[in-house]
Amino acid sequence: MNPYELIIIMDPAHGEEKIGLVVGKVEEKIKELGGQIDKTEKWGTRRLQSILMKAKRLTQGYYVLVRFQSPPALPNQLIGYLKVNENIIRYLISQAVEPDAVRPERAERKDISGTPIEAVAVGEIKGEPLGESK
Repeated sequence: MNPYELIIIMDPAHGEEKIGLVVGKVEEKIKELGGQIDKTEKWGTRRLQSILMKAKRLTQGYYVLVRFQSPPALPNQLIGYLKVNENIIRYLISQAVEPDAVRPERAERKDISGTPIEAVAVGEIKGEPLGESK
C-alpha cells in the first residue's frame, strides 16, 4: 500500500453540511476501492489563484486534504469518480512523501575538500578569514 494525498476544491456556497457529505462520500469510495483513510483536514475557504473552467464565477474555493493508503491502481479508479461529481470543482491526487525521505543526503553535504558543511546564520562567517592561512 502506498501513501497518497488528495486535495479537493469545492464551492464554499454549498455550506459546511453539504461539503461534509461530499467529503464523506469520497472517503467511502476510497474505502470501497480498497484504501484506508489516514487523516482528513478541512482547510476552509481560500482565494483561488486563477479562474477555473468548471466554475468561472468563483473567486474562492473550499479546500479539503485527504491522506490515505491504497494499492497503486486506486488513484486512477478514484479519478473517474471525482470527474463526475458535480460538487467537486478541482482535485489533485499525488503520492505522499515524508519530509525526511525527500533529501536524506542534505544532512551529509560536504564542501570540495570533504569537510562537512554546517548551517550558519545569515551574515555569520565560519572558518578562516580570507588571505590568512595556518
